[in-house]
Amino acid sequence: MGKDAEKVFRELKDDVSTYAELKLELIKLNAYERISKVIAVLSYGLLLSALTFTAILFVMLTLGFLLSKWLDSTTAGFGIVAVLYLILVVLVIFNKNRICLKVINIIISALNSNDQKKDATTNSEPEDDNSEQTPYSD
Repeated sequence: MGKDAEKVFRELKDDVSTYAELKLELIKLNAYERISKVIAVLSYGLLLSALTFTAILFVMLTLGFLLSKWLDSTTAGFGIVAVLYLILVVLVIFNKNRICLKVINIIISALNSNDQKKDATTNSEPEDDNSEQTPYSD
């Protein structure tokens, strides 16, 4: 009887050790997944920002040359474009909190997307009221 109990406890210890190792591995993999999602979102945002900046730069250069031609003054044309840039900078400064909150929300949604998927799959299982209850079911 003592050897059976010893064997059961040894197997239980091995099972608990295996469970702990697997749980730790799962936590690591979840962390890697979330970090990679955040890096992907930030990379996408950085690329989009760079392309937007380039597009705005060329639009403003074109506008500067166009205004220069209309006003027959290069200084006046590009001066107006400089004022437009300053207005854009002031708008960004005044909307700093809104921009920061939007970025924070995007990062948080990227971090929580895995949790939402789990909740959706858990809640999408059909409930069957006519199923028989076993002693081991919840």
